[in-house]
Amino acid sequence: MMKKWMLGAALFCAAQMAHAEDVTVPAVGYGDTFEQAVESALGNAIKQVNGAAVATRSASPKAYVQVKQDAEGQASAELNAKRTEQNTQSGLLKDTVTGNEQNLNANASAQAETSSKTTVEAGVGSTNDVRAQGKVKGYSVTKQECGGSKGCMVELSVTIEKFEYQAKTPKLDRDSIAIVTTGKLRGTALSADMRQSVTDKLVKSGRFTVLDRSNDAAFEKENDFLASDNVSDQQRARLGQAAGADFLLIIDLTQASVATRVQENNVELTGESTREVSQSTRASVRYTLVEAATRAVKWSDSASFASGGNKISAAMEQFQAKMVGDIIEIVNPAKVVAVQNGRVIINRGMGSVAEGQVYDIYATGEELVDPDTGEKLGATEEKVATIKIGEIKAKVAYGAVTTGQLESITKGAIARMAAPPAEPAKKTPPKRAAPPKSDQKIDSAGGVIL
Repeated sequence: MMKKWMLGAALFCAAQMAHAEDVTVPAVGYGDTFEQAVESALGNAIKQVNGAAVATRSASPKAYVQVKQDAEGQASAELNAKRTEQNTQSGLLKDTVTGNEQNLNANASAQAETSSKTTVEAGVGSTNDVRAQGKVKGYSVTKQECGGSKGCMVELSVTIEKFEYQAKTPKLDRDSIAIVTTGKLRGTALSADMRQSVTDKLVKSGRFTVLDRSNDAAFEKENDFLASDNVSDQQRARLGQAAGADFLLIIDLTQASVATRVQENNVELTGESTREVSQSTRASVRYTLVEAATRAVKWSDSASFASGGNKISAAMEQFQAKMVGDIIEIVNPAKVVAVQNGRVIINRGMGSVAEGQVYDIYATGEELVDPDTGEKLGATEEKVATIKIGEIKAKVAYGAVTTGQLESITKGAIARMAAPPAEPAKKTPPKRAAPPKSDQKIDSAGGVIL
């Protein structure tokens, strides 16, 4: 059995703020020489403190050899083996039998006086690759037994520098989300601006931990620097902390264009000409919210925009507001966090609400479950009040009740933005009656014929 120990600088999980602590542990090691035994013991010590990644591969076929005598006393043998592979990765044992049998054919010569059949069991040694990462600050030998055919055994007292993460801020129970763009326009500046604007709005909403997926090259360069010998172990311990996304928001800007139309008009009598220039905007987007671990689509929708003039900025703003509003409403709708001094406080702040916006407040009731799939469909809702936002802070907004009773609003009630009131229908003026036709006749010069 062969073991490999990697003793090096710590690149294990710590985070933005690493705290180093010296931990002393006893360890035993074995080897053919004193140096090998010490190395084995140091590896065991690091494994005790920081854990280890273990990869094991072993093969132990059982083979049979059948020997047959030929006329000249020479014998031939055929060896067939079925190999069972055992793979151990990170402490999880996985047994697999190869789908295609591996046939090993060998020719052998032997002298034999009579025909015979011999069964041979052959074993193949296993190979273990054990990787333990850490920094040994010092050790002392407490016992050693070396000499003879048994090799060497040592007992050490080893001091390991252990890094632990101390968070600067308390852990927040937020879903993480990454925003990616796709489609034929994904490489355009307009698509990049949309992704950044959606990122800004989601960050300001305070509902998600938004992960950056647009600057991978810069992050790789910084990680290479942290992994180099130019930084301390404490700084290097910040590696390995990239977070995975709970959700992916995939944006496909399918169309975004401004068409310009030029029309020239010529007046024959005067010889003058006029030129009219008009523009129209067309844009459309499709967006999908996917659960990253399962690739299950949680929501998918599209939006279109058409208007006269160059309104591409207005189209992008409309798309961004719809996407962010839909995603937040699906994953984490606004809720009442408190009712104080006659005002209702909801968990939306700067960047996600505006002064004067109106929210309907709903009390929740019985949890609803789909009888066919078992999927949770949410709870029953009953509208109890309406509030109008008046004051906005960084992470919360204050609203005054416009309809309903303040006493009916409780902490945890859902706040949904109210639909804007319908615009009154425009009144069209009555058509004027056409003047009555005259019996008078007019000549070509404009005179009246009597």
